[in-house]
Amino acid sequence: MQDSEGKKVRRIAAIIYLLIMAFLAGGTYIHQQRATVGSESAPVTQSQPQQAGSGN
Repeated sequence: MQDSEGKKVRRIAAIIYLLIMAFLAGGTYIHQQRATVGSESAPVTQSQPQQAGSGN
């Protein structure tokens, strides 16, 4: 009886572990995608104040 309970606990722990890993991997992927999009638009945003400052 204890063997089946131990296996059940291990399976539940494994599922929780996989869910946490999937959450972390998914969050990392989303963060990298947003950082890539942000870095592509960042030079455009930075170049505008420099041009405005050099004209004054």
